[in-house]
Amino acid sequence: MSGWGSMSKVEAYVIHWREENGGAAGEGISRTSDPNARLFPITVEYKGMQPMREWIKATTKEEALKFANNRYPTATKITLNPKTNDKRTA
Repeated sequence: MSGWGSMSKVEAYVIHWREENGGAAGEGISRTSDPNARLFPITVEYKGMQPMREWIKATTKEEALKFANNRYPTATKITLNPKTNDKRTA
């Protein structure tokens, strides 16, 4: 007897695929180890979801946006929050 729930025949399948939409990670791509880096507040938005706020450790605003874009490649909008004047180091 074969069908659902039957243990008479067990088949194994191996599926290979690559994730094309995963974020790029690594030193200089999505993070820094510079001791002079600061925390920059960003907002990440996805379609149909509430915005997410995060702090990105970087040395400049441009680097913070680059790191955020590499971390969240499928985001619909990534903005640097200019209202925060926090000068603390990470």
